[in-house]
Amino acid sequence: MKIAFISYEYPPDTALGGIATYVEQAAQMLSHRGHHVEVFAGSSSRTGINIENSIIVHRIIGSNNSIFGEQIGQVFAERHRSVQFDVLEGPEIAANAKWAVQLVPSIPLVIKLHTPTFLIGKYSFVKPTLSQKLRWHLGALRQGKFPKPFPRWQYDPADDIERLHTLEADEIVAPSKAIADALINEWQLDYHKVSHIPFAYIPPAELLNTPINTRTDVITFIGRLEVRKGILDLANAIPLILKYHPNIKFRFVGPAWNSPRRDMNMRQYLEDKLRRHLNSLEFTGSISLLQIPELLSRTDICVFPSIWESYGLVCVEAMAAGRGIVASRAGGMAELLDGGKFGRLISPHSPTEIAEAVIELLNDPELRMGLGQAARERVLSEYNLDRIGALQEASYQRAIERRQRLGPRSATATTHPISNA
Repeated sequence: MKIAFISYEYPPDTALGGIATYVEQAAQMLSHRGHHVEVFAGSSSRTGINIENSIIVHRIIGSNNSIFGEQIGQVFAERHRSVQFDVLEGPEIAANAKWAVQLVPSIPLVIKLHTPTFLIGKYSFVKPTLSQKLRWHLGALRQGKFPKPFPRWQYDPADDIERLHTLEADEIVAPSKAIADALINEWQLDYHKVSHIPFAYIPPAELLNTPINTRTDVITFIGRLEVRKGILDLANAIPLILKYHPNIKFRFVGPAWNSPRRDMNMRQYLEDKLRRHLNSLEFTGSISLLQIPELLSRTDICVFPSIWESYGLVCVEAMAAGRGIVASRAGGMAELLDGGKFGRLISPHSPTEIAEAVIELLNDPELRMGLGQAARERVLSEYNLDRIGALQEASYQRAIERRQRLGPRSATATTHPISNA
């Protein structure tokens, strides 16, 4: 097959998160299986065509994810005229492939679900305290204005471009059953078009060679420092853990996003909240994917207490490294850890559960190491290229057959899809 990926995120230029990791690994997997693969990606510094790790990559400089889709659509359409791609895959995020489909209405479209913007907003919203509401109203009165209602999270699926673009798909692929069920319900997706295929993962040798029997006394969080990732719950668990293990260090890896206080980013907020325990904290900021193996080799336990996570590639990386894992049961990580057989699962918004799970693994290193070894073996058996590659190829074939039956999309359908038929 001739397979095209459109994704603003793609290493190294726009390695912003799990989408970049997934697209790179999927492109490599499908190329190794004999398919012609090209990637259409964003960049902060260059425009042009390059061969990157044997994959043809088309990059354009784009200031943000939303503008990228319209720009890259033209690039894809021009390239399609000469290559004649069999299938196009894009993420639901920012509807990256929407404009490409409008320009090439006959192309079979696969949408890979990650985490839609509305879910990020829903689970990142912090309910205001009474004092915050009072400050909001008093501030308006001081300015001689009538107080408006305090901002709240709102969502209308009828106007969601990511939902409308997903409805255009010939095949919708969910990496976890959790995100499939959530969006079938929230977006009224046609469940006949939704398939469940985990992300393939090619573990770097450095991760697989990480010794299982480490004793670093370090607990690591990897991800954006934001509310949705459960960072506030971890912060509340830290004093509980230090009470029983005062020599433990907590490492936070990732960029600082907004905090509950407008005058502080999340790192500043955590440092203020945990000022009595600053000697136990380390903040690395953003790091490259190449630094992950070395960082995990200096970690005993990884904690991923997300309020919601559609999949959790950081969890897969920790599994491949054989780390002890404490993760949220809200979303895809519960499936990765098979209900807790390969790590410990905790409820969202539960600092006490986080502390209890971490203390259990600290008290019993043999248990931690056994879970780590089993987790590594699960990555190799469940998420390898042969197993996931075959599933992904079958998914593309279904998309191709559906589009062949339906014929090219109409201009109205590609601009304003109104049903999931």
